[in-house]
Amino acid sequence: MAKQLTVERLGTCAILTHVHPPANQWTIEGLHELRDALAELSDDADIRAVVLTGEGEQFFSAGADLKAFRRGDKAEAASLADAFAAAFGRLRAFPGVTVAAINGYALGGGLECALACDFMVAERGARLGLPETRVGLVPCAGGTKTLTDKVGQAWAKRIILGGELVEAEEARRIGLVEEVVDAGLAKITAISLANRVGMQAPEAVAVARALIAQGPGSTLDGQLAREREALLGLVGRPEQVEGVNAFLDKRRPAWLVEADDEEE
Repeated sequence: MAKQLTVERLGTCAILTHVHPPANQWTIEGLHELRDALAELSDDADIRAVVLTGEGEQFFSAGADLKAFRRGDKAEAASLADAFAAAFGRLRAFPGVTVAAINGYALGGGLECALACDFMVAERGARLGLPETRVGLVPCAGGTKTLTDKVGQAWAKRIILGGELVEAEEARRIGLVEEVVDAGLAKITAISLANRVGMQAPEAVAVARALIAQGPGSTLDGQLAREREALLGLVGRPEQVEGVNAFLDKRRPAWLVEADDEEE
């Protein structure tokens, strides 16, 4: 069976392209490829960011392959739901930064994949939605929470209950995506964004990312306590000492110098 995911390394960034024409739909096999690729990249200290995109100009991903639901087989549906959970769980757990480069339609599990990333960049003309209720289903890869967390209940209900597809500019207005770019520029912009984050101290990025994820369910006092613990956990570590001294000495920190050496 042909692979449904390509992996390209570009400096400290890995670019994952979903290749499953005509609409880049997720199958169990493709989700397992994504899970395994992310597991490998998570263990690669040289990779600090991941960019996800879809092959072609029309689809980031149209979501799950609905053939899995044609017979109403609960076991088959459960296997697909579990594959989504495992793959997107790996995506959320990636220690660096993740960026979705949305180059067309992002529907159902396709949008849920993008929502599992830290940032979303969409091209003009892209349309985003969770239309599962149209075919008698509901989102099963975290969409009811991750979408609501980003845009609030009112818009989540419009998109999930009403089946509304949101165009890129509207998605930016409601906070669903962080940036909208011209056609053909989503991947380039996503790589640039990933590289900016890659210039920061890797350990600090991972810790800050976890703190941000905990924030919405925390009280201010609880978050202050976690921030204090996290700060003291970083103080005195080689990366922290190097980062502060590099700043004071007006030079590039070692993790950037090492990255430059690897690219030469």
